[in-house]
Amino acid sequence: MAVRRIWLLNFDADEELARPVGYTPSASVLARFAALAERIVGLVPPGDVVLEDGGGPTAAPTRRVSGPSAATTRTAGAGTESQRGEYEARAFCPTPRALRVLARASAVIPPVPSLDVLRRVNHRAFSADLGQCLEGARYVRNRDELEAMLATSGGPWVLKRAFGFAGRGRQRLRSSELDPSVEPFLRASFASDEGLEVEPWVDRTLDVALHGFVSRGGSVTLGAPTLQNVDDGGAWISSVRLSPDVLTTAERDALFREGERAANALVGAGYFGPFCIDAFRWTDARGASQFNPRSEINARYSMGWAAGMGDVRPDLVLGACVAG
Repeated sequence: MAVRRIWLLNFDADEELARPVGYTPSASVLARFAALAERIVGLVPPGDVVLEDGGGPTAAPTRRVSGPSAATTRTAGAGTESQRGEYEARAFCPTPRALRVLARASAVIPPVPSLDVLRRVNHRAFSADLGQCLEGARYVRNRDELEAMLATSGGPWVLKRAFGFAGRGRQRLRSSELDPSVEPFLRASFASDEGLEVEPWVDRTLDVALHGFVSRGGSVTLGAPTLQNVDDGGAWISSVRLSPDVLTTAERDALFREGERAANALVGAGYFGPFCIDAFRWTDARGASQFNPRSEINARYSMGWAAGMGDVRPDLVLGACVAG
C-alpha cells in the first residue's frame, strides 16, 4: 500500500517551545485550530489526512471536510481508519507533543530536528545574533540592559518575548517610561532568563515574507516573496504572492540575501525543514521609505508557506522530515 501523509497542524508550537515541559494546549487554543486550518491554503495536498487535535487519545469517526485541500480529517488517536505504517507524519512544527499525537495515530515518524535545535532556531535571539536589520533594535537579557536601551530614545518601543506568534507575547511602550501596567510582562519575561527583543515602534506600510526549505543534506530552496495581510496587533490574516513590481530591486536583493543568510545559519545550527523570514517596509520620521529585510525567523511551517513555495514542494518527499 502506498504511503500517504498525515498532518498535525499544531499552530501553538511557539507556546510549547517556550515551555516544553508538561505543555498542554488549552481548550480555547485548540478551538482556534479548525478555523486556521481552513485558511492555510494549499499546505495540505488533496488526499492527505489532517488530524483533529483534541489534546487527548480518544479517536472518533473519520469525516470528510470541505476546504482548500479537501483533505480527510480525523481525531488524534489510533483509530480504525489506518493500519500502522500507512501514513507518514507531517507537523506544522515537530515539537514533542506533536510527535506524540502523530505516534498515537500510528504514523511513521521520519527524522526531525531535536527539541534543543527547534528552541534555539526559533528563539528571537537566534535572528538577533545574525545582526539587527532595524536600526535601534537590540536583544536584551535583563532589566538593566532594557533600561539602558530605553534611555537611548524617547520611544515608542515594542518588546517581544523570545517565542511568540500571531502578535502574541509582545508589549508596546508609548514612551521610555516603564509604568506599572507593564511590570507583570517584564517580570515573566526576565524570570525565564529568555530575554526580550526591543525594537523602535515604526510605521509599517508593507509586510512581506520569504519562505524556504532546508534539506537534511543542507541544500536550500527559496520560494517567491509573499504579501502578508496582518491586523493591527500583528496577527496573520492572509498571504498571497507578491507582484514583481511591488519591491524595489534593492529591497528584493536584500530580502533574498537575508533569506540565504538565515538558511545558512539554520544549516549550521543543525536544523532541517521549512522556514521563513518576515520583513517589512516602513516610513521614518522624515517621511522616507525604509526596508527591514529580516524582522524574524520562523523555523517551521508558516501560514503563508504554501503560497510562497507554490509548486516547489521538497517537503512532500517521503522520508524528508516531519516538518518537511
